[in-house]
Amino acid sequence: MKHGIITTALLLSLTLLMSACVSPPRTDADPDIERYAWFEASRRYVDTDYGRIAVVERGRGPVAVYLHGFPLNAWHWRHQLGELADIRRGIAIDLMGLGHTEISADQDLRFSTQADMVLATLDAMGVREFDLVGNDSGGGIAQLIVARAPERVRSLVLSNADVHDNWPPQALGTVHELATRGQMDEVLQGYMLDVDSARAGLAGLVYQDAMFVSEDMLQIYMTPLLETPDRRAAVNRFIATQDNAETVAIKPALEQFNQPTLIMWGTDDVFFGVEWAHWLRDTIPGAYAVVEFDGARLFFAEERADEVNALLRAHFQFLDRDRSGLGPIIVPGRDWPDIRARQFPDMSRLR
Repeated sequence: MKHGIITTALLLSLTLLMSACVSPPRTDADPDIERYAWFEASRRYVDTDYGRIAVVERGRGPVAVYLHGFPLNAWHWRHQLGELADIRRGIAIDLMGLGHTEISADQDLRFSTQADMVLATLDAMGVREFDLVGNDSGGGIAQLIVARAPERVRSLVLSNADVHDNWPPQALGTVHELATRGQMDEVLQGYMLDVDSARAGLAGLVYQDAMFVSEDMLQIYMTPLLETPDRRAAVNRFIATQDNAETVAIKPALEQFNQPTLIMWGTDDVFFGVEWAHWLRDTIPGAYAVVEFDGARLFFAEERADEVNALLRAHFQFLDRDRSGLGPIIVPGRDWPDIRARQFPDMSRLR
């Protein structure tokens, strides 16, 4: 049933693309554009062997690295970069083949190479240790970074992501097929031309409320993907070359990772079910909690940013205070989870 919904939505988008003659009237501007006016000015490019990597940096303190998913870019983490800037030097990196990162036409886009790129970018920026936060494709790449350089990752935060052999997920089958045929960029262009088709299509599957997606957001995410033929080809290659053998192979490495690991998961994600959050918890010895966001979908770090930021702030603040244990323990609260120290055997005195 879900597979059929995706197929129908994507075909509808292609039809709208071919029939569109003019762009529909503008809706109200996205308030985040003004609120995060600093974002564009904060972008810079880091030269590496993999290309010119676009990064957005904000804040002070220990470094937190944020990795986004498909078809997004660093804008996905604007709320975290802005609202957690008092306790973290946040660095959001545009993955190769997505966002504003500039690469060669034949650049390898496999997740393992993406992980190497992230480490090379951080090397060039003089960053050795960091907290690592990943969602969707970025979460899969984060796991590969942990396998490659566990000594550099102070803590790990994963939300709905590619895990083990569950990617590309079955529900993404139509997207994978379109990318293999070199047509996914056409679908994304259709979304950019018509916000209603985006809301009825893929956006409605990855956001809890499809109306959260604005025309401005579509422009921010889609424009850099469609600027040149090479960028369009990279969008398709990003999906078409995915191979879960990469994450299957790192299971032994994950089983050795003992740094504090927080898993936060939307329960209504058609791509990555909550059972994969539990798989991560059971596999990573440093995993101290799975926090389920009821009704949330793939990109809830944007849509439910206040809750996510409260959770991340508690996670980071605990790590800054006490590195002697695996991490905090989570007690569900009325609005969002409350994090309290795992080391205290008598939790009643903290209530």
